[in-house]
Amino acid sequence: MRTRKAKLTVIGASALLVGGIAFSPMAFGAAAPPKFPAAEIHKPTPMPDRVILTPTTTPSSSQKVTWRAETTAEFAQAEILESPRALGEVAPAAGAVTNVKAQSSTPVNTTLGYASTYHTVEFTGLKPATRYTYRVGDGTNWSEWNDFTTAAAAFQPFSFIYYGDAQNYIDSAVPRVFRQAFADRPQAKLIVNAGDLIDSANSEEQWGQWFKAGGFIDSQVNNLSITGNHEYSGSALSSFWVPQFPYPDNGPAWTDYPSAQNIAKTAYYVDYQGVRFIGLNTNVQSIPELMAKQTAWLEGLLKDNPNKWTVVTFHHPVYSNTGTRNNPVVRAQWAPLFEKYGVDLVLQGHDHSYGRGNLKSARQSATTHNGVSYVVSVSGGKMYELNGGVNWTGNGAEVISTSENTQLYQMIDVDKDQIRFEARYANGEHHDGFLIRKNDAGERTVTELVDGNTGEQVTVDKTSVEPGEQLTATAFGYDAAEKVKVYLVRTKGTVDSRIYVGTQTADALGKLTYGFKLPADLDKDSTYRVYLESATQQITSPVITVK
Repeated sequence: MRTRKAKLTVIGASALLVGGIAFSPMAFGAAAPPKFPAAEIHKPTPMPDRVILTPTTTPSSSQKVTWRAETTAEFAQAEILESPRALGEVAPAAGAVTNVKAQSSTPVNTTLGYASTYHTVEFTGLKPATRYTYRVGDGTNWSEWNDFTTAAAAFQPFSFIYYGDAQNYIDSAVPRVFRQAFADRPQAKLIVNAGDLIDSANSEEQWGQWFKAGGFIDSQVNNLSITGNHEYSGSALSSFWVPQFPYPDNGPAWTDYPSAQNIAKTAYYVDYQGVRFIGLNTNVQSIPELMAKQTAWLEGLLKDNPNKWTVVTFHHPVYSNTGTRNNPVVRAQWAPLFEKYGVDLVLQGHDHSYGRGNLKSARQSATTHNGVSYVVSVSGGKMYELNGGVNWTGNGAEVISTSENTQLYQMIDVDKDQIRFEARYANGEHHDGFLIRKNDAGERTVTELVDGNTGEQVTVDKTSVEPGEQLTATAFGYDAAEKVKVYLVRTKGTVDSRIYVGTQTADALGKLTYGFKLPADLDKDSTYRVYLESATQQITSPVITVK
């Protein structure tokens, strides 16, 4: 019998067999393979790629699809039918498939020595809340069949995903973020990108990497992207932007600006199932005329808004997370409008870190405020160091949650009376979350997502009382209609120190207000706390002294 040492010697001297392939030790010392050229990786062919959905102004009855392929406007086309149970050997019924010619075909000269031609088709006359199957091509060379579902004609609950800057390491670090987000919210109807999708505005290689990172997801989930500073080369908008993202032409009246092509379709809005999504362009904040036009347009959209919920996205934050960055024009012109008209979420990028907060004056309790929620996030691999929140606190705001050196994605679930927001790291772990509740009158509470909330979070209208006097306790953070038991608990003394006062029901915003008369036999100079006990919280008031 051979010894273990002898066996190892034999293995070391022979070819190494791994996964059925033999590797000689000599091979590891050979020169590394050459890098495969980007011009070959991203070169277009007659086969469609970079297929992406972008919304129209009527997402319940129409849908735009864009793709890239080597074909001419004469042949670029799509086919669509209501989603069948099977395809392949199962042919669609006669007349079920509709052929639609592309409405535009735009070649873009690239940095890799060839043109990439983007084609856009718009499907119209669709049924609300209906699943459709489509493919794009030239009549001979087709993409695979893909599915999408039109928006409902009125409010319906739905989810969407939000990303901060991808920008860097798009081919290596970003794909796992996009995939994990989709794994967690496969039912998402929209993806919101807050700018800087790439690092170099006109890089064919980087745009190719960005589309590859999203993969099939872009072909079945609508994309709402806005421009960051890296979508510009100097003052010129990326030549890829409009051909790739034919967003609604319902933005500010910028057409009389000398360089209107540099801002075309970079600000727009979409109403989707009870939410008004507004995309803004902060790259024009140093041009007073354009900011004034955009601000007036924004106020008009906020003032005349038939939707219960409003989400605004742009690149440069109202409150910056990192370095000495500051966007005073954005903050001065837009933040008052967000607060005045009750915007629910402001989703931003640029700072390559995570920060979430609100106006300090909106604070109602340790876990609840009633203001606008401002969020900054990053999905790519380039990181900046946090600055301690000085741009928040120096401008009347408070930062509630931060993170640096982390890639994140955000999942937002919209319901009739609440929005649930959760940020997770690239590995799927929870980082931050909150719940927005709003009634039909527009009153709102925003509460941290916490399990088993405890601590001194009950407010009382007085902390010095007399026996038999009326006392009112207030607290937040409950589920709607949650039952809450109210007690007086003596801070020192006997075992029988808890006095049951009554049970109250929280309102639709998760707020509890309970007024009650104190017992007439309370001892002078004794001290108590109001204790509220429910399935989700066990919280107390400050100390109350009996006079």
